[in-house]
Amino acid sequence: MKALLKNLLPHFIAVVIFIGLASAYFSPLYSDYSLKQNDVKQFQGMAKEIVDCRLQNEVDPLWTNSMFGGMPAYQISVEHSSNFLIIVDSILKLGLPRPIGILFMAMLGFYIFALCMRINPWLGILGALAFGFSTINILYLAGGHMTKVNAIVYMAPALGGMLLAFRGKWLLGSIIFALFFGLNLTANHLQMTYYLVFLLTAVAIGEGVRLLIRKEFISLGKVIAALSLGTILAVLPSASNLMTTLEYSKHTTRGATDLTIKPKTPGNSQAQEGLNKNYILEYNFGPGEFLSILSPNAKGEKGDYLGNDELAMENVDSQYSEQIAQMNRYWGGQSSSGGAFYFGALMLIFFVLGLILIKDSLKWSFLAISILAILLASNDPGGINDFFINKFPLYNKFRDSKMILSLLQVMIPALGILFLDRLFKKSEIIENKKVYLYVTGGVVFSVILLYVFPSLSGSFLRVDEVKQFNDAMKGNQDVSQLNGLKQALIDTRISLYKSDLARSIFLVILACGIVLAAVYAKVSNKILIGIAIALVAFDNISVCSRYLNSDEEDGVYKSYEENSLTATPNLVQVADFSILENEKSTIPNFNEKVNSLEAKMLPSIHYKNIDSENIKSLAAFGVLNLHTNYRVLSFSNPFAETNTSYFHKSIGGYHGAKLKRYQELVDFYINDEMMKVRQEFINKEIVKRPEIMAQYQETKDPQAQMQIIEGFFQATNFDSVVLQKNFTPVLNMLNTKYFISGKGVKATSNPNANGAAWFVSAVKQVKNSNEEMEALGKNNLSNTAIVNMEFSNYLAPLDKIDSTATISLSKYGVNELAYTSNSTIPMNSIFSEIYYSDGWNCYIDGKKTDKIFRANYILRGAMIPAGNHKIVWKFEPISFKKASGYSMIGSLLLLFGFIGIVFMEIKSNSSNKSNA
Repeated sequence: MKALLKNLLPHFIAVVIFIGLASAYFSPLYSDYSLKQNDVKQFQGMAKEIVDCRLQNEVDPLWTNSMFGGMPAYQISVEHSSNFLIIVDSILKLGLPRPIGILFMAMLGFYIFALCMRINPWLGILGALAFGFSTINILYLAGGHMTKVNAIVYMAPALGGMLLAFRGKWLLGSIIFALFFGLNLTANHLQMTYYLVFLLTAVAIGEGVRLLIRKEFISLGKVIAALSLGTILAVLPSASNLMTTLEYSKHTTRGATDLTIKPKTPGNSQAQEGLNKNYILEYNFGPGEFLSILSPNAKGEKGDYLGNDELAMENVDSQYSEQIAQMNRYWGGQSSSGGAFYFGALMLIFFVLGLILIKDSLKWSFLAISILAILLASNDPGGINDFFINKFPLYNKFRDSKMILSLLQVMIPALGILFLDRLFKKSEIIENKKVYLYVTGGVVFSVILLYVFPSLSGSFLRVDEVKQFNDAMKGNQDVSQLNGLKQALIDTRISLYKSDLARSIFLVILACGIVLAAVYAKVSNKILIGIAIALVAFDNISVCSRYLNSDEEDGVYKSYEENSLTATPNLVQVADFSILENEKSTIPNFNEKVNSLEAKMLPSIHYKNIDSENIKSLAAFGVLNLHTNYRVLSFSNPFAETNTSYFHKSIGGYHGAKLKRYQELVDFYINDEMMKVRQEFINKEIVKRPEIMAQYQETKDPQAQMQIIEGFFQATNFDSVVLQKNFTPVLNMLNTKYFISGKGVKATSNPNANGAAWFVSAVKQVKNSNEEMEALGKNNLSNTAIVNMEFSNYLAPLDKIDSTATISLSKYGVNELAYTSNSTIPMNSIFSEIYYSDGWNCYIDGKKTDKIFRANYILRGAMIPAGNHKIVWKFEPISFKKASGYSMIGSLLLLFGFIGIVFMEIKSNSSNKSNA
C-alpha cells in the first residue's frame, strides 16, 4: 500500500499544482467576473436565436436566420447529445470555470504525454507548465477562441498515446490515442485537428521506419492495425459534427465557386476554391518574426502606441518623441498582433539541445515538422505557401495558417523534457563531456550574436512604413528631419528588442547551466528539476501576464468584467426598441408569449447572470425573432458584427464559414447598395443641417471631415427619406425591412422590401452562374426570377399570368416556415429565404414536392399549383440524423474499449507483481 501511495504521490501533486496555477492565473473568475472575450460576445449574437428556439420549442433547429440571411447552425451551436466524449471532456476538467478548466486540461494532457513516454513525473510537471503557459493558449483564451485552445490541449496526450503504442504498449497506447484524438475532434476546431494530423503522420512514419530497421515486423503490424482502428473509434463520436460540416463546407467560402467574373471590389470570396491567398496569410509572420519564440519583443510583440510604453520612450530624442509616441510598437509582418507566440526560452534551449545531443529517432520527425511549420507560418505568398495553398488537400480551407506553430508548442516541451529525462538518467552519457560544453557554449554565443547585431533579426520597419517614409521624402525639402525621425523609430524599436533579448540570454545561460551541472557537478537531480520548474514557471507565466493579467486601472480590471456584462453582450438601443414597437402588434398574444419564454430563460445557464428586468426585455426580443420574418441592415461594420443578430435577423453577421454564394452577393451587390442608401440618406438630410455643412467646409483635414459625416449619419433619424422602389433590388428581395444608421436613433423603414414570398410573372433563364449573377442587376427582381437552366424542369409554364394570385407567410419558425397561397393557375413563387439544397424540403398540403429551385442566385423558389394551398418549408438534413447514430455507436465503442483495455492493463500489472 505504501508503495502504491508513493507512486501516486507525484500524480496527486501534479494535479494540485495544475489546479492551483490555473486557478491563481484566472482568479477573478471566482469573484463573479468573466474574461472580456470579444469572440464570445460575437458567439452570443450568432447563437441567440438558436438558444431561444431550444428554450421555447425544446428542439435543436440546426438552422439560424439571424445572420447572412440564414445559414446552417452546424458551426455555430448544435447540441451533439449522441457524442458522449462531450461528457468525458467535462469530467476531465473537474467542473472548473471554463478558461481555468481548459488551462488545467492543457497541463494535465501534457503530463499524460510524459507518462506515456515513461518520463520522470517531475519532468512531466515541468513540460506541462511550459505547454500550458505557452502564450498561444493565453492569447486565444483571452480573445474568446475557446474551441481552438480546447483542441490544442488534447494534442499532446494523443501524440503520447501513439508513441506508447509504437514503443511497447500497442493496445494501451492505441486506446489512449483514440480517446484523446477523439477529444481533439470533439473540441470542434478542425484547423487544429488538421495540423495535428501533420505531426501524427510524421511521427508514425518515423516510428514505423524505426521498427522496420529493427525488423520488428509483427510489432509494426499490430501497431498499425490498432492505431487504424483507434483512428476510426476517435472519428466516430464526432460523426454528427464532421458529416454535417463536410456537407456544409462545399457551400461555404472555403468551398469551390463556378464564378469566373469578378466584382468591382473583390472580397474574400474571390478564389476558385478555398480561401483567398492574401486572406489566408494575413496574420502570418514576416521575416525574422519567428525569433519571437525566443524573445517576445523580437518584432515588438503586439500592436500598440509606443507612447504607451514608458520604458521604450525613455531614451527617445525629445525632438521626435511626440511623433514616435504615435507610432506602432509592432513591426512584424502580420496585419495586426495581439502578442508573440512564446514557448519559453528555457524550454526552447532544452529542445535545441535535444535535437543536437539526444539519441532518439523521434527528434527527426520533430525536426521535419518544425521546419515545415516555420516555413508555412511565414507570409511569403510564393514558394512552399503557394504549393500548399494551391495543391495540398484542404490546406486552403483555413486562414491564419501560422496556427500550425501550435505543433511547436507540443514538440518543444516534449523533446525538451525527453532530453532532460535521458540526461538525468545518465542513459546517454557522452564519453567526452566537453561536447556538452561546446554545444551549450555555441547556443549561448548564437543568442548573444543576435543581441550584438540586431540587424540579424531583419528590418525594424514594416513594409508599409518604409513606403510611407520614401513617399514623404519625395519632393520634401526637409529630408534630414525625416531621416532623423526614421532613425529614432528604429533606435526605439532596437531598444525594445534588446531589452527583451537580454532577459532571454539570461534564461538561456541558466538553462545551459542546469545541463552542465547535470553533466559535471554532483548536484541532486531533484534539485536541478526543482530549479528548472521554478524558472520555467517564472519565464512562461511572466510573459503570458503581459497579455492577460489581473491588473486594475482606477479600481477596474483591464481584462475582466462583471458576469452581468458578459451575460448581456449587447444592450437594447433606441433602434432596436423602435423595431420591436413596430412589429410586436403583428404577433398574437405577444405578452403571453413573452412571459412563457421569460419563464424558460430564468433557469437557463445562458441567462443566469442577467437581472429580471433585462431578462424581460430579452424575452420580448426573443419572441419577436421567433414569430416574425424581416431582415435588418446595420451600417456599423455589418459583416463583422453580431450585435444586430442578437436582436434581429441580420443581413450581415460574423462567421468564418458563411455561404459562398451569399458572400459573392455581398461583393457584387449588397456592398454597393448599402453605400447607395447611406449616401442617399446623407444627401437628403444634411442640407437641412447648415451647421453640419459649415463645420464640414471649415475642416480641411479629410479624416476629420469623414468623422463629421459619420457622426451626423449615426445621430440622424432618416424616416422622412423615401427611397425609390428599385433603389436596392437585392436588399429588397432579401426582405430588408429596416436600416439602422445608429443605435441611438430609430431604425428607418424600407417600404420597398419584397416581403416573405411573392409570385413572379416572368422568369429569366440563364446558362451559368456568371449570367445568373449579372442578370440580378439587369432585371426587376420584384416580378422577375433569375433561374439557372438546370432547374428548368421545376418551373411553372408562363403562358398565362394570374395578376390576382397571392402568397403570404402564415407562421414563422427557425426551421419550419408556413405559407398560404391562392392562384387560378400554377405559378412560380420566390421566397426571401436562403437556398440550401442539403436539408430544406418543401411540402404542399402535406406532400413533399420536388418542384423547387434556386432563384435570384441565392433564394428559394417553388412551383405552386393552382388553387388554395398550404406550403411548408422544413429543414430536415438527413446527414445529421444518420450521423448522430454513428456518433452514439462510436462513443460507446470507444469508452467501453478504453475502460476494458485499462482494466486489462491494471490486471496484467497486478499479476506480474504477484508473480514477481
